[in-house]
Amino acid sequence: MEEMVNVMDFAELPAQEMISILRQGSVLRLPYLEERLRHAQEHVRRFEAVYAMTLEELRAEGLPEDADYQAHEDFIEWEYWHDVLRETGTIIKNVRTILTKTEEASVLR
Repeated sequence: MEEMVNVMDFAELPAQEMISILRQGSVLRLPYLEERLRHAQEHVRRFEAVYAMTLEELRAEGLPEDADYQAHEDFIEWEYWHDVLRETGTIIKNVRTILTKTEEASVLR
């Protein structure tokens, strides 16, 4: 299990150093996250094309009674990639906010 880091543990760092660390980390991490998002989008689009509906529509309708093993497996995988897509999009939004705020803080100095 991952140990949570308390931000207050880093309170001794000078503000400009913290801003620099956040900015550099964000710049390095963003391309990975964007590629992860693109990969998840491809998977979700593939399932939408195969089943001619969105995951939300499938959840509302449910799997047909005669759905085969592959349809069940696809549904599980589709839910996984849908979650990755949603979570990664949220993380990217937050990282971009960090970049914006650290840029603003750098300009003010």
